[in-house]
Amino acid sequence: MQTKKREIENKIKEVAKREFLQFGYKGSSVYRIANGADVPIGNLYRYFASKKALLDAVVKEAYDFIPTFIADLAGTATLRAMPLEEFSLFIAKELYRVFWRSREELNILFYKCQGTEYENFRHAVGGRILHIIVVRNFGSEKVSDSELILAKVVANGYLEGILEVLSTDWDERKFTELIQKITLFFFKEFKSRG
Repeated sequence: MQTKKREIENKIKEVAKREFLQFGYKGSSVYRIANGADVPIGNLYRYFASKKALLDAVVKEAYDFIPTFIADLAGTATLRAMPLEEFSLFIAKELYRVFWRSREELNILFYKCQGTEYENFRHAVGGRILHIIVVRNFGSEKVSDSELILAKVVANGYLEGILEVLSTDWDERKFTELIQKITLFFFKEFKSRG
């Protein structure tokens, strides 16, 4: 009996994920989700109390994990000291390992959560990337206002590049190759750009 309940819950979550991907949170419909999962609407509400609860079930794990994962990368002294080629390959492999398995949830978080508590996700991730750029390039040096603006532009561009790669189906080799190139492009000779 418990297995059957788990199957129904998982089916509802999978249909909800597709609904959020297609229509975003605001445009999604609990009725379409119930119909798509072949469960009566009342039964759906036994599993998930609201559309918000469905969104939580779909994206909360990625929302909690990804910024922490990036912050952990930023805090790794070894990572900060790595030569750029090694750093870019390491980042590419880690992004494949972590981001690729959550790419649908990330798509929802980055593009489909307007009007929810998750709409700040892009800003949070961008801030973590900015921190990596600043720490890698300036260490404990004071960063000028113009250097900080440049670092923000680079962080935003880098994030856009990652999202572009995540939006297309790639095998692991091609994904890591593209992310490595993007990392090299955005991180190379950063200080000389200002």
